[in-house]
Amino acid sequence: MPTIYDVARRARVSTYTVSAVLNRSAYVSPELTERVHAAVRELDYTINELARSLHTRKTRTAGMLIPDIANPFYAKVVRGVEDVLKQSGYSLILGNTYNDAAEQTRYLAVFRAKQVDGLLLFVAAGAEEELQPLVAAQKPIVFVGRTPSQTKADSVSADNLFGTRIAIEHLIAKNHKTIALLPGETLVSTGADRVAGWRSALEDASLPAPTHLIGACKWSAESGLEATRELLSRKPRPTAIFAANFLLLTGALRAIQEADLRVPKDIEVMSSDDSEWLDVFTPRISTVAQPSYEMGSQAAMLLLKRIKTPARRYAKIVLPPQLRIR
Repeated sequence: MPTIYDVARRARVSTYTVSAVLNRSAYVSPELTERVHAAVRELDYTINELARSLHTRKTRTAGMLIPDIANPFYAKVVRGVEDVLKQSGYSLILGNTYNDAAEQTRYLAVFRAKQVDGLLLFVAAGAEEELQPLVAAQKPIVFVGRTPSQTKADSVSADNLFGTRIAIEHLIAKNHKTIALLPGETLVSTGADRVAGWRSALEDASLPAPTHLIGACKWSAESGLEATRELLSRKPRPTAIFAANFLLLTGALRAIQEADLRVPKDIEVMSSDDSEWLDVFTPRISTVAQPSYEMGSQAAMLLLKRIKTPARRYAKIVLPPQLRIR
């Protein structure tokens, strides 16, 4: 197999220059950079990652856990993460936990075995306790979306309380007085914050906020379907429903269709996620758009800073969602 010395000889540069180009660790002129890349292609040179990690004690990989890759929201977050990591020569190992604590535990063990340099985590509901040893060991961690309480670590999230509040205020302005909520799992901060935003908007408008208008649901379309069926059986029936994510929205729409109701004539629906297909979808559905890509890119930048400077002060970034009226 060709070595870095072979590449240096072919490109007529030093091994330091080859290393700087391949690791993007220092500035190299465009001319020399092209000569190095040409030599790499001609020799079919591949970096020995194992040898490099043994030498540097860095694998230049990051592990990331998300609840459900089928949810377009998480796909956009992951894209934001990858775009930033690639610019710094890092690769991403992705795990899908299905919001299950046991799967989270299994993947964390895999990441330890792979010796990833840092972790980006959407914490599974009810699985915060097991993260304490990682935090205590000062492993570079960034919590994304869901911020565990009483845990000192970097975090990036959307302002779900504010996002839910502006959605409910929009519905109130359209003269809705019985507004139901599909918050997702309230054991995690995102669900709890949405309940708080829903309640505060209704109370400020002197409207009732009874708990029976909060649908018991997880984050799936099927859960949204079942919860909406239950909400539609209430008396009086809600005139509007706010769904915490895209999948819950699809489940709610199915239940409304089953009940032979029309949106928005019989009942209005809003969602906390946005999607390109909603621009051409009938009926027109207003949303609170989450800053999904920005959450991923900001989280990746925080992780890289933490890896480079382990003792730096912890950062908590909260990004504002945007109301999109259709």
